[in-house]
Amino acid sequence: MLFIIQAFIFFTGCILFAAYLSLYERKLIGKIQLRRGPNQCGVFGLLQPIADTIKICLKRSAMKGYPKSVIFAIFLLFSTSLLQLSLIPIAYNFVLWNPKGSIFIVILLHTIIVFAETMIGVLSNSRFGVIGGVRAYLQTVASNIPYILALIVMMLMYDSINLFDIAHSESRIGFILKIPLFVICFINLLMVCNKIPFDFPEAESELVAGAYVEYGGILFGLIYLSDYLNLTFQSSLLSTLFFGKFTIINTIIFITIVILIRAILPRYKQNQMLRIAWTLLSPMLVALILLLSW
Repeated sequence: MLFIIQAFIFFTGCILFAAYLSLYERKLIGKIQLRRGPNQCGVFGLLQPIADTIKICLKRSAMKGYPKSVIFAIFLLFSTSLLQLSLIPIAYNFVLWNPKGSIFIVILLHTIIVFAETMIGVLSNSRFGVIGGVRAYLQTVASNIPYILALIVMMLMYDSINLFDIAHSESRIGFILKIPLFVICFINLLMVCNKIPFDFPEAESELVAGAYVEYGGILFGLIYLSDYLNLTFQSSLLSTLFFGKFTIINTIIFITIVILIRAILPRYKQNQMLRIAWTLLSPMLVALILLLSW
């Protein structure tokens, strides 16, 4: 019973955090672009996520009669994005779900998320959605290799396959080697989360929201929320791997940097992303694996 209460409080908090993360992003980008951002719903616009939720739940979808496969893919994306957050240590001696090989669970859940994103685009009734789904698949080919290699480096660096143990362990490499490894993992975070300059599945200016163009109402809300949940998880994972036990401050700092990059940088081409992933990040990670295995 206690676990059920803890899980309910934890997942509710994660959903609220992701909802208000959207407000934080819009406010921060508004400041950078010299505009106000949401400011009408409540004091400083703090009720905007609630208003958006009500609007999304009441809004009629653009598609008539969703196939069961589409609904399954969207709920699979949302539930997996939420579930992976339970693997992160949120206090010095507490983690909601602590399997022995939690890093392997991270890889499995990430693969499921990628599969669901591809399904959402390919199964939509739009050529733009299909193109977005294909782009999501191509991005997977580029980002998954350095993502898995980076997690292997972490396993070797801490001699553990458990995130909770990693959060309380000392690494085998010094601070100097940690800096380039952190930069590599942060670039890979942008790829994995489909964030600028690697937001090819969405690509609003090219594909009118890409893989999600035909979705509306609560289904679009779940896709939108899943995106922020995944960003929260990848940022907190980066914090756990490099700065020990999970701290909300580090996660917010990483998310803020991602938002600033979105406001500043243009989008790369897909061939540029592939070149970065396969000819720059992957060889460096393989070299670190060989160094740690020596």
